[in-house]
Amino acid sequence: MAKIFISYAHKDEDHKNALTEHLSPLVRTGLIEEWNDRKLVPGTNWANEISENLQNSTIILFLISSSFLDSDYCIEVEAQTALKMHKEGKAQLIPVILRPSMWNKNSDLSELQALPTDAKPITKWDDADEAWLDVVQGLNTVITTFQPVEIMKTNKIIDSEENIGITTDIENWLNDTEITLTHRNVTKIGLDQIFITPDVEIKNENIGGELKFYHDSGDVLRKWDEILIVAEEQQGKSSLLKYHYRDQLIKGFLPLYISAAEIKKSNTEEIIKKQLKKQYNNLSFDDYINSNKAILLLDNVDQIGLNPKYRNILLSEFNKIFIKKIYTSQISYLLMINDIPPLLNFTKAEILGLGHKKREKLIQKWVSLGIEETIQEKDLYERCDDLKERLNTIVKRNIVPSKPIYILMMLQMFEAHKNLNLELSSHGHCYQQLIYQSFENAKINEREYDKYLNVLTELAWRIFVKESDLNAYELEEFFSYYQKEFLNIDKEIILKKLVGHSILMKNGIYTGFKYPYIFYFFVGKKIAESFSEDEEAKVKVDYLIDNMHREDFANILIFITHHTKDAWVLDKINNIMQSLFDSNEEASLEKSQLKFMDEFMKQIPEIIIEQRVVQSERDKHNENLDLAERSGNHEINKLEANYVDVSKDILANINKAFKGMEISGQIIRNRHASLKRRALNDLAIKSIKSGLRFLQYFIQVTDIAKKEIVQLISQQLAENPSLSNKEIEKYAENAYTHLTYNVMQAVIRKIAASIGSKEALEVYDNIKEENETPALILLNQCIHLHFNKKLDMSKISNTADQLRSNPVCFRILKELIVQHIYMFPTDYKEKQQLSQLLRLPIQQQNIIGKKQKSLA
Repeated sequence: MAKIFISYAHKDEDHKNALTEHLSPLVRTGLIEEWNDRKLVPGTNWANEISENLQNSTIILFLISSSFLDSDYCIEVEAQTALKMHKEGKAQLIPVILRPSMWNKNSDLSELQALPTDAKPITKWDDADEAWLDVVQGLNTVITTFQPVEIMKTNKIIDSEENIGITTDIENWLNDTEITLTHRNVTKIGLDQIFITPDVEIKNENIGGELKFYHDSGDVLRKWDEILIVAEEQQGKSSLLKYHYRDQLIKGFLPLYISAAEIKKSNTEEIIKKQLKKQYNNLSFDDYINSNKAILLLDNVDQIGLNPKYRNILLSEFNKIFIKKIYTSQISYLLMINDIPPLLNFTKAEILGLGHKKREKLIQKWVSLGIEETIQEKDLYERCDDLKERLNTIVKRNIVPSKPIYILMMLQMFEAHKNLNLELSSHGHCYQQLIYQSFENAKINEREYDKYLNVLTELAWRIFVKESDLNAYELEEFFSYYQKEFLNIDKEIILKKLVGHSILMKNGIYTGFKYPYIFYFFVGKKIAESFSEDEEAKVKVDYLIDNMHREDFANILIFITHHTKDAWVLDKINNIMQSLFDSNEEASLEKSQLKFMDEFMKQIPEIIIEQRVVQSERDKHNENLDLAERSGNHEINKLEANYVDVSKDILANINKAFKGMEISGQIIRNRHASLKRRALNDLAIKSIKSGLRFLQYFIQVTDIAKKEIVQLISQQLAENPSLSNKEIEKYAENAYTHLTYNVMQAVIRKIAASIGSKEALEVYDNIKEENETPALILLNQCIHLHFNKKLDMSKISNTADQLRSNPVCFRILKELIVQHIYMFPTDYKEKQQLSQLLRLPIQQQNIIGKKQKSLA
């Protein structure tokens, strides 16, 4: 949480109040804590309290005006402290220009990046709310990117003349990422610059219920005094301990980090003394254990080198000595936790992969490295979304586990623009580099890479053909076959390295691939390499295509496209897309086709451009994505279980259409530079038409079933005794029409997100120009907004003119534009233009005015 200190002249009280009210959404969401001198407690030493709050802040706002510059206390006292903190990196000082003044003649202040945009004074804006929104959005950028230099406070925990502080070695260790990272803007990347606290799931928090609760690990570590953090390898356990070590130092506590693997004796005094010598200056064992500030961070408790008896003795002693204990271990350690009495009362929490919200925060930090003070908010979000789009495609429903180390490696690959293997697509290269990183960790010699790659390719193919992992007998049989076909290998060494470094995994008697992306990579590789010569491969490709509605089969098809540029892949995908819903025309969304919605469109409320904070909106959006992903929503599977075979076929075809669009979109995004125009156009148009044919099918089917749907909704509404029959019928009709409208909008968005590409916008423009139906006009605009991340006023104006007479499509266009405004910084002039173009009212928020009226 960022702590914001507001310095202002009392003549500018109204401006300060306006700022704090615009900051209130950030306060409510826990993003910031705000302080100004109106929060002084009566009877306290006001100068000391102001000084303490100033020095504890991470962001300092100077509300600049002639009155502020005329205040001796503001300039002589607060400004000097704030400037010193800014130069030392402890806080970020930001001037907020209220009224025109000679502030830029002050040499110290003039060097700082001021708000609002271009340092235009608040009073010079046509709309004060718009000016404050600009300030808050700029502040948001600073909050998400600025990392204050955290320096341990000198603590005299006993009556001693000696200062107690951490050693240089531990200071370096705290900021060591432990992996090599390179970035074009910085020479060396420290852990504090890129660390994001992951979310955790508290075990046994909701016994008996399906709903799971997720918490920020930073909050969990601060809340509980005895915690066991479990996670897979490379999930960030040690980095989380480093974060908490630093956090506790700042709060005046004395954390001690111990690697459990180094413990070979149960002598607690000896262990603690050894670590105190490494980690602290001028701190004796007796002073430490009597300080009432001792915190233990025990890493990999499952690796303690003691037998159960002495392990329990050691952990029991630790429980007595330390006021707080945080341990980490592998997830499997939870299975034996009931046999370890000293850990029974510990809260157990599992580290989760970085979800959408945390990934965005990490990407924002990466994008801002070295340019935290100068990067503009628009640039930050645009570059962030570009990287997030590419990253999400690769991670894709946990095909690659979203561990921080993997995310950072992929960001680094995007940064370097390396593509060492021209036979692979850019995404294929990322997957290959992750596999090579595992080879490197396993200390496999580069000259042996080809051998390991071949074993994995053949093993993946065997598992794919068998459709299950191999048991011990089948694995033995596989290696016998392998050594008949290829040169002899030492299977024991190969299996040890591959299992030991998370490429393969053993589950009882079965052996398979640890992560889906590795399996898909090698199956795709096998098919791409053998398709032209191997009949079995051709049969399997047809099988994959026919069952493309399955998630795993669709993923294998995507991975095949990473390995080959051959035309047969495009032909297969185009053929299947052309066959889906081929008895239906493409939905055009012409006004005449949507006449049944006219009455509904007249009744729904007009859309208003509200004043919203961009980062808050993005956080809400990402939180909803995380909730949907983590809840494991399987509604489609439940539906399929309740339908007869013909309905299953329809649901399968719907899935095929959307999976096919995703595959085509990936090919376009990965091969846009090497595929000919005609091939790109065929891929795009066949996928778009498939999606629009499904939409037409949906409109026709719901129209036929309208009576039954309305009747079903009426039965639900009839439970409300206060509604008359006429009201029930009206509400049911509206609910039915609303459902149809939402599906139309969702399908347009889905087609755009699946098939679109920033680099191939001219392809979609050509498709629209060939047949300018409302559906294609709307789809084209949606693709431009989604992938270009910018408001092209000329294009929006043309789209609006073409759709104005079509109430449904014009409404969808408005919603697309308004959502873009909420997700990306948009200045007031642009909003005014859009308001006029689309007849969108702008909400004028003046909270102070409202309060004054209510008081009156």
